[in-house]
Amino acid sequence: MKRLITVEEHYNSKAVNEKIKKIYAEHGTDSGIQSLGAAAGEAVPGVADLGAERVAYMDMHGIDAQVISYAGGIPATMEPEFSLSLCRDVNNEMAEKAAAYPGRFYLFAHLPLGDGDEAAKELERCVKELGFVGAMISGHYHDLPYDDEHYLPIFEKAAELDVPVYLHPGIVSPTITERYYKGNWSDRTAFMLAGFGVGWHYDVGIQVLRMMMAGLFDKLPKLKIMIGHWGELVSFYMYRTDEIPQEITGLRKRISDYFKRNIYVNPSGMLYGEQFRYCLETFGADNITWGEDYPYRKKDEIRSFLESFDLSEEDREKIAHGNAERLLHIQ
Repeated sequence: MKRLITVEEHYNSKAVNEKIKKIYAEHGTDSGIQSLGAAAGEAVPGVADLGAERVAYMDMHGIDAQVISYAGGIPATMEPEFSLSLCRDVNNEMAEKAAAYPGRFYLFAHLPLGDGDEAAKELERCVKELGFVGAMISGHYHDLPYDDEHYLPIFEKAAELDVPVYLHPGIVSPTITERYYKGNWSDRTAFMLAGFGVGWHYDVGIQVLRMMMAGLFDKLPKLKIMIGHWGELVSFYMYRTDEIPQEITGLRKRISDYFKRNIYVNPSGMLYGEQFRYCLETFGADNITWGEDYPYRKKDEIRSFLESFDLSEEDREKIAHGNAERLLHIQ
C-alpha cells in the first residue's frame, strides 16, 4: 500500500482535565458520570501524547497519518458557560501540538454541543483558521438525539464547509442503561454491556437512523457522516429498514440509499473479516476508511490485515488512504 491513514485515533489533555475537575469542585455539578468522562484519557497510556511517542508507534506499525479526535464527550457536553472556552482550549492545544509534525496528524474539532450556533462557529474557526478536517461528536447534550433542531447548525455548517462529522459512541444515558443493560449481574458488567459491549454501538446506530428518518439527509444531501465499528450494528439491517414504505416515511430515498450516499464506516480496530466483507458488499469500497481506535486499541496487524485481505489493489488503496484523502481533503 502506498499510504495508510487511520481516522479514529484519540487524544486527551491533562491541562484541560484539571480545569474540568476544578469547575466540578467549585460548582458541585459532578454526577459521577461527568468525572468519569473527564478522566477517560488519564488511565490509558499514550492518550495524552500527541508527539514523539505516538509518531514512533505509527512508524513501527506502518501508519503514515492519524486523524485525531478528543477522547470522550467532556467538555463538549458540559453547560455552555464552561464548554465554550474549554473546547477552544482543546482545539488550540491539539492544533499547536500537531503543527510540530506536519503531515502526520490531522484533526477533528471538539465542539460545545450545548450551543448549536456557537458549535457551528467553532467548527468554522477550526476548519478555516486551524486547518481541521471535520468534527467529532461523542455523546449527547442533555440526552437530546442528533435529529433534534438543537444540533442543526452544526450539521448545516459541516455541509457548507464540506467536512464530515464523525459520530462516536458516548456514555449511554442512565435511563437506557437501567432499562436494557442492568439485570441479575454486577453493575460493572452492566456498565460494560451498556458501553463497548453493545450499548454504545446501538446508540450511535439508532442516532443515524433517526437522522435519516427526520429527513436530515434530504435537507442536507451533501452532509457526510462518519461512524466506526463497521457501521454501528444498524447498518446490517439497512435493507430491512428499506421495507418501511417511502409513502409512510415521506423520505425522498430508501434508507440504504442514505447509508451508501452519506455514511462512511471504518473498523475502529475491530479487525473482523466477516464484517469487513459485509461492508464491502453493501457500502462498497468507496465508503470505507481505516481506523485503529488508538490508544484504546493497539493492533500490531493494523496494516498487515488490510494488506493481506482479499480485495483488489484499487479498493485496497481507496480504503487505506484514498477515501480519507477525498473525504477529508487531505493531500
